[in-house]
Amino acid sequence: MGIPSDPLLDIMRRSLINQKFIEKHYKKNNLYEVTQLINTFLGALIHPFEASRGGIIFEKTLKEKCSPNFVDTDLYPECKNYYQFIRLLRNGMCHGNIKYNEGKIKNIESIDVWNKRGEEVTFLCNLTVDNMKEILFEFSSNLEYISSYHQNLGGGFEKPSGFEGAFVIPFPPS
Repeated sequence: MGIPSDPLLDIMRRSLINQKFIEKHYKKNNLYEVTQLINTFLGALIHPFEASRGGIIFEKTLKEKCSPNFVDTDLYPECKNYYQFIRLLRNGMCHGNIKYNEGKIKNIESIDVWNKRGEEVTFLCNLTVDNMKEILFEFSSNLEYISSYHQNLGGGFEKPSGFEGAFVIPFPPS
């Protein structure tokens, strides 16, 4: 393994490969697959994707996408798009506002992430294991698309037509 040429994309690729391996072998080897997922999720979100090669396009695409359907945008109007959603998650996580929620068999079923202004909770989101996987796969797919497009352009950052629906590329490949 060498030094990543595009750190966020390469870290995402490597982390998802590790995640897939752990999900496949966790029972036999006493591994903690949800803990790995949460660590991967936290790492992906707090990584400064704005500084990555395709960061400008990535950020713009996130701003054009609606917040996930599990976010109550009536209750949290500042969460008007996916970028704002990610920004609010990052802020909550960076301030340690995370609670692990236990499932029926004492496993991690979901996490709560929130933001506060003083004592007032200004944002609260419950993320299930499936929600975290969905967000990671969307991040990864979008970064793969941007990287591929960037390479085909020879280094340009011009936005391709039809890019608005970039969150559709399935990952990881079977």
